[in-house]
Amino acid sequence: MQAEIAADIHLEAIEVLLNHILYVRGLYPSQIFKKRRVYNTPVFVSIFPPLNNYLASVLRSARELLIRQELQCLVVIVYQKENEPLESYQLHLKSLEAGGKSTVEDPHLIEFEQQLRAAIYKLSERLKQLPKLPAGSCQFKVHLHTTQDAFVRFSHESQYQEFPWLQAQTAESQPSQTISLLPLATVENVGLKMQAHILG
Repeated sequence: MQAEIAADIHLEAIEVLLNHILYVRGLYPSQIFKKRRVYNTPVFVSIFPPLNNYLASVLRSARELLIRQELQCLVVIVYQKENEPLESYQLHLKSLEAGGKSTVEDPHLIEFEQQLRAAIYKLSERLKQLPKLPAGSCQFKVHLHTTQDAFVRFSHESQYQEFPWLQAQTAESQPSQTISLLPLATVENVGLKMQAHILG
């Protein structure tokens, strides 16, 4: 399978998970989300243009890093104060070696879809158990973890200058009390292994 096609398949899953986190955790009013069926599962997706523009820029950058196999982790950080994260949602991404599952074994992506459907349901169950966030005062940001070489190369490409990335401070990327609730799901297919964790 071409790297571009695999990246697009995984980006769709990441987009669904990002929207789902924002909706379930109440970071935006529920009215800006529209119900859709993805992976034969009802999910809520943003219809708010400023949020959609930000997510599209993040996903465009993530796509380029995925194609190059340089995206290690995507982290959604929820915070009130800039350097004091309340919650962190990590999607660990790892390219599979030649022995991993491939689309040859799952040509119609049925198993992949089932794994993602299970991930969405598990995510919903875990998020329901978390305490409510302070109303109206929380924000979020997305960190893309990659190599130093990839960051330098990426930051000099003209097509990404409209949405520049900054190197995050090390202390900022982890909550002060890091408690792994448990892995939400492991999706292992289409040449990529994706694991989701909640830290808070």
